[in-house]
Amino acid sequence: MRGIRGNACTLPFVTRVPCAAGLVLALVCCQGKHEASPSPSQSSLSKAAPGARGPDSAGAAPSSRSAAGRLAGASAAPGSSAAPGSSAAPGSSAAPDPSATPGPSGLAKAPFVADPKRYPWLADDRDFPKPDSSLEDRFPAPPGYQRVSVPAGSFSEWLRTLPMAPEGTPAKSFDGKETLSADDDYLAGVVAIDTGNPDLQQSSDVIIRLHAEYLWSRGEKDKISYLSATKLNMPLSRWEKGQRLLPNGPNVFWVIKGKPAELDHAEFRRYLDAVFNWANSTSLSPRSTPVAEPKDLVAGDFFLQSVEPNHVAVVLDVAEKPSGERVALLGQARNPAESIHVVRPGKATAWFSVRPPVPVLTPHSKALAWSDLRRMTTVEAEK
Repeated sequence: MRGIRGNACTLPFVTRVPCAAGLVLALVCCQGKHEASPSPSQSSLSKAAPGARGPDSAGAAPSSRSAAGRLAGASAAPGSSAAPGSSAAPGSSAAPDPSATPGPSGLAKAPFVADPKRYPWLADDRDFPKPDSSLEDRFPAPPGYQRVSVPAGSFSEWLRTLPMAPEGTPAKSFDGKETLSADDDYLAGVVAIDTGNPDLQQSSDVIIRLHAEYLWSRGEKDKISYLSATKLNMPLSRWEKGQRLLPNGPNVFWVIKGKPAELDHAEFRRYLDAVFNWANSTSLSPRSTPVAEPKDLVAGDFFLQSVEPNHVAVVLDVAEKPSGERVALLGQARNPAESIHVVRPGKATAWFSVRPPVPVLTPHSKALAWSDLRRMTTVEAEK
């Protein structure tokens, strides 16, 4: 007796079994044999889907799991902050999110969402390019390098995740004119932040803008204070009390113009425009300290050229080889006021080699000397 073709059924030896009972026993044995051996169509389905998992396959396919692990490890940029173990469930077959963008390895990556609490200007009603990635994601560390460790909550960490405008965004002046084309050899990317309509946020104001926004995002308003060219303290606390800056010839003074009021970010931004109007590269010097050891370079440090033509280049991130060799990302804006952008040495890379005491050569300024490297100091504003 045979079951489905190709599945022969062998009857067990039974003695003196009645005919009807023997027939039932034969049928049962044949059915069991058929279930134990998949049909040719069942076998081809299994071969066609080697990754499919049944309810019993908790330990399925160790080779496929290890391959996925190797792929994830290979595609992670050195020093990236991807959460360990954040891989998809083994065997899952969910369709990729159509809004997600492919990562370096082609794997789907969650769409970028900037945090307006961390970068408050994103919630303002001002003109700026909308972000689609962070600085860290846009510019992976070069092969063999790893981003240097920075303290959580530090200015360095905050700069590392600055929101970036989409690739292909040109740099523009305060009045909307293109100053650097999107394919410019020396434009790596544009930071997704407003420039403002007046010609105020110029080169030396870039570090003030970023530093002040960082302190505001942390609720440290009492530390927001900068100097005018005439050495007048311009703390945010005075603006909050209703005082405003009034020019008198070449000098500027505080005068009471209104009642004390809690400031929102839009009013804070107006305070910054007043600061930009009176601060310059010369007034940055007493508000900062020299970085004596170039090996201590961190994001947030800046090169200050206070001699005409004045220029400031801000260190936005630093990466390092195990041998100690370092590279850095640099941000800037030029005069007249233009988009804050990441400058690069050429199209091959956005990272500048930093090899003290050799000056850093940049395309839009004199060579950056290590004697010009400075760091903003922490101050307590006037009460």
